[in-house]
Amino acid sequence: MLLVTQSGKQYYNLYHVQILGKKHFNLILQVSKKQELAYGDKIELQGQYKKPNKRTNYGGYDEQSYLKTLKVVGRVKATKIKVLGKNQLNPILQLANTQKLEIEQKIETNFEEEKADLLKGILIGETTGMQEEVKENFRTANISHILAISGMHISYLMIGIRIVFKKLIGKRKSQIVTIAILVFYTFITGFSPSIVRAVIMGAISMGGEIFYRKNDTLTSISISLLCILVYNPFLILHVGLQLSYIGTLGIILLQPTILKILKIKKAKTQRKILQKIKEILAVSLSAQIAILPILLYHFNTIGLYFLVTNLLVSIVIGPTIILGFLSIFVKVFSFPVKVGLEILLFISNFSKLPLSKIYIATPKLIGIVCYFLVVCFFYIMYYSYQEKRPTGSQKRFKNLMALFYYRWRQKRKQYFSIIILVFIFIFFCFHLFPKSLKIYFVDVGQGDCTFLVTPKNKTVLIDGGGSIASDFDVGKKTVIPYLLDRGYTKLDYIMVSHFDLDHVAGLLSVMEELTVKNVIISKQKEDTKQYQEFIKLVKEKSIAVTIVKKGDSIKIED
Repeated sequence: MLLVTQSGKQYYNLYHVQILGKKHFNLILQVSKKQELAYGDKIELQGQYKKPNKRTNYGGYDEQSYLKTLKVVGRVKATKIKVLGKNQLNPILQLANTQKLEIEQKIETNFEEEKADLLKGILIGETTGMQEEVKENFRTANISHILAISGMHISYLMIGIRIVFKKLIGKRKSQIVTIAILVFYTFITGFSPSIVRAVIMGAISMGGEIFYRKNDTLTSISISLLCILVYNPFLILHVGLQLSYIGTLGIILLQPTILKILKIKKAKTQRKILQKIKEILAVSLSAQIAILPILLYHFNTIGLYFLVTNLLVSIVIGPTIILGFLSIFVKVFSFPVKVGLEILLFISNFSKLPLSKIYIATPKLIGIVCYFLVVCFFYIMYYSYQEKRPTGSQKRFKNLMALFYYRWRQKRKQYFSIIILVFIFIFFCFHLFPKSLKIYFVDVGQGDCTFLVTPKNKTVLIDGGGSIASDFDVGKKTVIPYLLDRGYTKLDYIMVSHFDLDHVAGLLSVMEELTVKNVIISKQKEDTKQYQEFIKLVKEKSIAVTIVKKGDSIKIED
């Protein structure tokens, strides 16, 4: 016996189903397009069970680990389904799902498709209907956080609710109502780690005010993380959870420091505006400093416009969220929300500017640890030298720094000589002792892909996979992440065995996104669509092309 708890549509109908009698164990159910199930249906089924796939490439996507964060134990392709009952889930969950569907319907009625999909993402975190290009624009512009319900959304929602209820029922009662609405909102939006964190922290903060107790932010964030991990320890692997908690810690710890550094002294009329801009920049910068290595580890990209885009978004997003909720009940608020959505879509187009997407090789764990140690060092150093009344620890730190500087001044010539000798030794070791030739075979599904690294670190990619039967971009989703996980953002050579789609499709994305110096091909008999796209990319990227025939040899290195 199973219960349907979530649904989605791709090439077939997909459902999350809960196994009755096995608490918190779920399956992903694949059903023919001809049959649709409803939320809360109690079903009996026959089908073929499939275990989650393990990672097949170095650093690649691990479906097994991801599904553990959802408490999903596998997939079932249904051959026979019998519906035994309707609305069998918890009444609160049923009500929350009904409300979510009504919100979606009203949004779709009041707004055209693109804006409706964006508003659903902003208000309830529902992004399944959004075009992939729009999602990618938001990711590249570093503003995708507005599509995942987080602390920012909860803050604006709390402000809106308290403004409405404070005068009607008083401050303390309005806080109780706010907590109840936030908890119900969590049911509607699906219990993502970021919203659970924000709601627990918000509830603790308001609960402290209700019972006249002082709120401690670090205690609140710790309690929320404990609650989430008690429910499902595997959520520690969830990217959203990592970004949410580390970003929040960055804001808590670094924002006051950055605000002190960004001192602004202007006339009174200008000071308020500049102070507001300074606060927004401090929040954005402190969060970005904290999550930078996590972003690079999971997504391998960095953009140069994140401060500008986040500054502009912070001006628009508050009114858009508050008025967006009001527009569900009162249609007159739809117009200003449309204006806000237009501005957000415009800001997302920063992703099309040069240097908005710079690929970075996946950092190693030791690099991430060193990054955070350096951030902590400068954080401690700043407060040790800025505090008028330093603590004992800060005094000891200053004394250690003074001792180090004193010793350095005494023997700086010797230290410089040692550092130079160490670098020379490492350099010669790297170049004199040859490495072995490395050959990697990459799992790209249909077709082939081979990656070579020569003893002198020259890189060669032979073919890239691809499929006519699927719109899955194997180049962007598999080959590029693989190369970045191996530590390479540039290729010396690409070799195309032939221009069938299952060999060249992945290479076209690699040529478009990464730096490629040379391409080796054979003479083509057919003028195919992918060959024309290849020629276009070669001209745009100014890539050197070598055409070979039977018996030719190419010298990569000595």
